[in-house]
Amino acid sequence: MRKKGNLLALLAALVCLLVACGERTTGTAANNGAGQPSGEPEYDYTGYIVDMRDGRILVTGSEEMDFSANGGASHYYEAIWYQYAGSEVDIGQQVRVWSDGAIAESYPAQGKAKRVEIVAAQQPDGASLATEEAIRQALKAPEAGGMFPPSVIAAEYEADSGQWLIELAHNGEAETVVITIPDAK
Repeated sequence: MRKKGNLLALLAALVCLLVACGERTTGTAANNGAGQPSGEPEYDYTGYIVDMRDGRILVTGSEEMDFSANGGASHYYEAIWYQYAGSEVDIGQQVRVWSDGAIAESYPAQGKAKRVEIVAAQQPDGASLATEEAIRQALKAPEAGGMFPPSVIAAEYEADSGQWLIELAHNGEAETVVITIPDAK
């Protein structure tokens, strides 16, 4: 009888151990994996491609974080250089990235992309430019000079004036820059 009790206790402990050690995938604070079909691995990061070089893409986030309580920057925007062999992406596009392995914690951070998915580009009614093209032009504007890496905070089309307003931020700076782009191809 005692052996039976020990065996049951051992089985119960084994079940608890297996449940506790189970793997669960969750999204990061930057995306929370919202809107993804169940069963599909959640993406690790979402942001805008602001630079491309040597088989890498630089993706920056739009959400400001405040690390001043710990002695860090009070106006911090995440940025990650991803090694990526795909050729279907371009500067100005909003993307979701699935990382392949660890991310080196430098600034900008560095990692490898397993998969990059383009978020559907928006072209408001009456606009000649797609959002990504307006962002691309803003990133090339003189007002964006010296920002590395720039973070795209907002992209808004004003139909009344026929212009795009692209808001960019520079890491560590409280003020943002709004660049006006005429809506013409």
